[in-house]
Amino acid sequence: MGTNILGIGQSALLAAQMGIATTGHNIANASSLGYNRQVLLQSAAEAQNVGGAFVGQGVRAGEIKRIYNEFVAQQVNSTQSSKNYANTYLNQISQIDNLVADPKAGASPAMQEFFNAIQNLATTPNGTAGAAARQSVISSGAALTSRLQSLQGRLDQLREGVNGQIEDVVGSINSYAGQLAELNHNIELAESVGGTPNDLLDHRDSLVTELSKLVNISVVPQGSKFNVYMGTGQPLVLGAKAYNLQAVGSLTDPTRMEVAYETNGALVQLAENTISSGKLGGLFAFRANSLDVSQNSLGRVAIAVGTTFNEQHKLGQDLNGALGTDFFSVGAPTSLPSSANNAATGNMSASIVDVGALTTSDYRVQYLAGNYKITRLSDGALPTPALSPTLPIVFDGVSFNPPAVTPTNGDEFLIRPTASGASSFGVVISDTSKIAAAAPIATNYPSTNTGSGKISAGAIDATFTPATFVPPVAMTFAANAFTGFPAGSNVSVTSNGVTTSYAPYVAGTPVTYTSGATISVGGANVVVTGTPAAGDVFTISPNTSGSGDNRNALLLGKLQTKNTLIGNTTSFQGAYAQFVSLVGNKSHELAVVDASETILLKQAVAVQQSSSGVNLDEEAANLLRYQQAYQAAGKLMQIASQLFDSLLALGR
Repeated sequence: MGTNILGIGQSALLAAQMGIATTGHNIANASSLGYNRQVLLQSAAEAQNVGGAFVGQGVRAGEIKRIYNEFVAQQVNSTQSSKNYANTYLNQISQIDNLVADPKAGASPAMQEFFNAIQNLATTPNGTAGAAARQSVISSGAALTSRLQSLQGRLDQLREGVNGQIEDVVGSINSYAGQLAELNHNIELAESVGGTPNDLLDHRDSLVTELSKLVNISVVPQGSKFNVYMGTGQPLVLGAKAYNLQAVGSLTDPTRMEVAYETNGALVQLAENTISSGKLGGLFAFRANSLDVSQNSLGRVAIAVGTTFNEQHKLGQDLNGALGTDFFSVGAPTSLPSSANNAATGNMSASIVDVGALTTSDYRVQYLAGNYKITRLSDGALPTPALSPTLPIVFDGVSFNPPAVTPTNGDEFLIRPTASGASSFGVVISDTSKIAAAAPIATNYPSTNTGSGKISAGAIDATFTPATFVPPVAMTFAANAFTGFPAGSNVSVTSNGVTTSYAPYVAGTPVTYTSGATISVGGANVVVTGTPAAGDVFTISPNTSGSGDNRNALLLGKLQTKNTLIGNTTSFQGAYAQFVSLVGNKSHELAVVDASETILLKQAVAVQQSSSGVNLDEEAANLLRYQQAYQAAGKLMQIASQLFDSLLALGR
């Protein structure tokens, strides 16, 4: 009986010792990330039948079990992935928000200063003040150029930063995948010899959590192993094998870093939209939805300013008596052939034909079975018809022109109409005398006219050609009509939006007069008002003195408030303000989402810790309980020893 008591005491002592060790392990790892609380499972040893009574045989110390809730762990990982997505996106877009919304560093103040200089020139076009005003126009134009290029440079830096972060994240993903594969192997070995390697399991779960911060993953248990998949099912870890990702240049834009995986010996690039969470998803979403749009929005404003200003500037006359030339350099659309899909070697080109119809999207052009297919990438929209066997096709203000070499079936091109708009923007005039502030025509009527008719100062349009303009044009009034236009010239009258053409003009043909209508002669446009009398004459002639003439400067100044963008619904600064507002709203939205995800993550972690975390008060109580059990077991063994010694003494 004494031996049985000793065995009971020994089992109790060992159980208490294991309990103390387990509790101590919990206390030691109370602050360890990813640690799950462990408990010792005990059960009574099988009793022994002694004389019809079942006498206990002590305690059996079972396994040391970790308290782990797979569902809660998945919630934590999912929330962690969403949180990192929002936080990464927010950190990136906040840099654009701070940049473009800055009242000093943004483009809007520079545009305002430029048009202020134009308006100042219109006010003082001649003399010393006029010379200073002309120099101010060039200087403020250069300042606008510098501001736009500086903003573009900062966006380029962000793009390079995103590329670098993508490479870093891919490296971390591969590292975690390799460690997970190794842990799968070690856990399988440990379990094959009996027992559960709790700390290895914790380490593996912790790595899964770290991996979920980087990319959206799914975990599928398979026996003692974890299979880990990302995106839409690409394997990262299958048992003890890890599958590495690679950061590679995009097939259509080598400067744009993408993620690829190897299958059957070939690299396959993952579509960005399949990586929808984690830091990697946040980087891709920021680049596609905000960085690209920001670059295109800025480029669109630059192209619109340059194009419309150039068009009007070329309708004016400089101090040398010549028609104006381009004031700004304007970038052309960028075309990038797909390096993987294209069998033909040629590239295609595109040109901007209507700045008012420009969007902030890029476009994909595919050559499929003898037809061209153009897709607006922002929303998948197609032109009408969707397929065409020939180019050019005009879509969203862009003319998509045929490639230099006939494409092969399956060839595709990426067209970025406005991406380089800001970087290519610049002032090309340095001589102040070449600023075309004047109009190239002058109008007059003699004092001998007897009617009340008056003629406007006049302006020209893009069809005006000095070489074919035959001055002076003497419009003679009779019978409610004008005659006297040069034979063969293009003459038209526009009244209330309706244009009546008399081209080519036949000498002597009466052109019906309507007060306030625009009369165009070879691109020279005038307006006659009032009631002319028979025989009254109104003349259009070349402007022989550009000095002091501010007519074109006034028209250039009006471009600031003219609705030229987004379907002719807003001005340059209005479009820029919309861009700034879009960035600001997205930044605010992400700040709200980030704060919400932070709260959800804290709640999920709290739920996890309430069941799996270490409570030091509870562990202290357990430690005291096991200490008392250990002492009691020792006392029991001491009593058993004393009883045995007493029996030996009786036998002496």
